[in-house]
Formats: sequence, structure tokens, C-alpha cells
Amino acid sequence: MRSVKSDPKPTVAAIPPFRTTLAELDSELGLLSVSGELDLYVAQELRESLATAQGLPRLVVDLSGASFLDSTICGVLVGEAKRRSGTGELVLVKNGSVATRVLDVAGLDRFIRIFPTLQKALDELLVEAS
Repeated sequence: MRSVKSDPKPTVAAIPPFRTTLAELDSELGLLSVSGELDLYVAQELRESLATAQGLPRLVVDLSGASFLDSTICGVLVGEAKRRSGTGELVLVKNGSVATRVLDVAGLDRFIRIFPTLQKALDELLVEAS
């Protein structure tokens, strides 16, 4: 008689919830931290979060916490960058996240400045401001 090992039950990975947090770093600079799965289903919520930062001319969007990012979100980000052009700037932080690789594939760096870390983004933006 052979003993048969049963396969462990497959586990379903929990999808991190979409979340944004806006911090006003000074009167001219804001930080919007975004996490979770960024796709068509949360595009409107992301637009609304970006709109809450409307009074801040320069906005850093930190995508380090994104677990997934699709082309719909790329479109939202390009639209916001265009809306801010002339009066301010939108910059992105990708922090080596696998999910943010789509930014490179889509060529967003032609429209939006993209930084590898939040520290590099803030250092450069604060130097430019002074």
C-alpha cells in the first residue's frame, strides 16, 4: 500500500485595497501615495484623489505601493500631467515596483518625470523650489 500525499489547498492571495493618502508638504508641493490594484475599476477614484490636490501646483504621485497598474491608469496620469502643465507639475515615483514597469513600457517618461525613489524626487523638487 502506497501513501499518497494530498496537495495543500490552494490559497487565494488577498488583493490589497486601493487607497490614496494626500499629504501637503508645503504650500506648493503635495505627495499623493497610492497603493493597491490600479485599474479601470478605480480610475475614477484616482481622478478624484488627484482633484483633491488641485490647489497644490506640484504633486508627487508615489506608486511604490501599487500591486498592479494598467493602461487606463497611465491615461489618467498623462491627463493629469497635461492638465497641470503650465501651472504646475505632476511627477511619479515608481520605486522599482514590478507593477510600475508598465510606466516604462508605455513610455510615460516622455510626458512625466519619473523618479526611482521618493527621496530622489523630493530632493530634486525641493532644490528646484529654492
